[in-house]
Amino acid sequence: AYATCVDQHPDTWKTDCTELRRALTKCTDENVTLMKMVRMSCQPVIDRYQQCLNKNEKDPSVCIESLRDLYQCTEGVGQMMEKMNALKAKHQGGPGTAENASKSD
Repeated sequence: AYATCVDQHPDTWKTDCTELRRALTKCTDENVTLMKMVRMSCQPVIDRYQQCLNKNEKDPSVCIESLRDLYQCTEGVGQMMEKMNALKAKHQGGPGTAENASKSD
């Protein structure tokens, strides 16, 4: 819903989609461990990207470097989570879990 709102309001998404953005943020913070880890680990990068978007509402393409930094941070967190989950599965000793975890690398 949030992405659709942004698409439908290219010039006013910042104000028109505020409630949907808040709802999405609340949902992810409460329910998704990966998003919690991203927020904890990447908050300064998220803030820089958001500040860039705020300063460049008419031309967000100037924020591409900040977006790349954010992507790299989130990818790093995702890889860390995958490794943690693989170690957890291996430690729990479920049938084939360690073997399956190594195949996803």
